[in-house]
Amino acid sequence: MADFAETSISRNAKRVYATPITSIDTFESVVQAFRDDTAMNITKVESFATYKARIDYMDAAGDDMGYVLFYGTSKEQIADVSSLLTGTEAAETVAGVGGSASVDAEQDYWSVKFSCTKNVTVGSKIYEDSFTIAINKEYMLINGFAYDETLEAVEAWADTQDAMA
Repeated sequence: MADFAETSISRNAKRVYATPITSIDTFESVVQAFRDDTAMNITKVESFATYKARIDYMDAAGDDMGYVLFYGTSKEQIADVSSLLTGTEAAETVAGVGGSASVDAEQDYWSVKFSCTKNVTVGSKIYEDSFTIAINKEYMLINGFAYDETLEAVEAWADTQDAMA
């Protein structure tokens, strides 16, 4: 019977921001900067994006009447649904005449994940390092990388992003 031979070493690293990103526009700017960067020599393919928001409903007396959580795949989807669910008709339907609705920004969540590869030279050989990167409002996560050069390249890039301090 054949034995298993180790083919790679898989490592993970997480960078937790000093303060969470509070603006969806700032988050989008960071993600776009990652997409556009060529200095890291990383090939990136966006594999998915998740955006979550919460609408709170209050009656005319200001008492909680409930909430709605919803998910989308883009900033624009979240904005469209937020606008619809916080409109006067929606608020009065859910919370009663005189009711109101508002976005609970503390419950917002945004995350974009990329499948990545980087060619790394070790000695005289070139190896392909395959890994994933997730950027969200609280941290950046690198999953499955094998080489220090990969981590160093991503960390050097993240150091240039004020929102990721």
